[in-house]
Amino acid sequence: MDGACYPLRAMPDYKEVTHERLYVRVPGTDKLRRTATARLKHLLANGWRETERSLDTDFVRVRFERTGHAPMKARLPKAQPEVRIERRPRRDGQSGGRGRR
Repeated sequence: MDGACYPLRAMPDYKEVTHERLYVRVPGTDKLRRTATARLKHLLANGWRETERSLDTDFVRVRFERTGHAPMKARLPKAQPEVRIERRPRRDGQSGGRGRR
């Protein structure tokens, strides 16, 4: 069958959502602190879009979304057997611990 008949995509779209608390200078206002302003600029520069904003007393709760390709899963190296180094027995017949002086 032809894939054009179906309204949905064959592959799902990758979507990330994050919620941030950006703290304000004066409670009850919308003026952000310097670190919150820098965080907001950083997220917007990295492809996040602000979708929702709600004002609380001490902070602004912001919802960010971004879509695109799913991130590549990191390939971990294959687990190799652990190598244990055996110590040689002592020449003087003691098994270890505190030695004689």
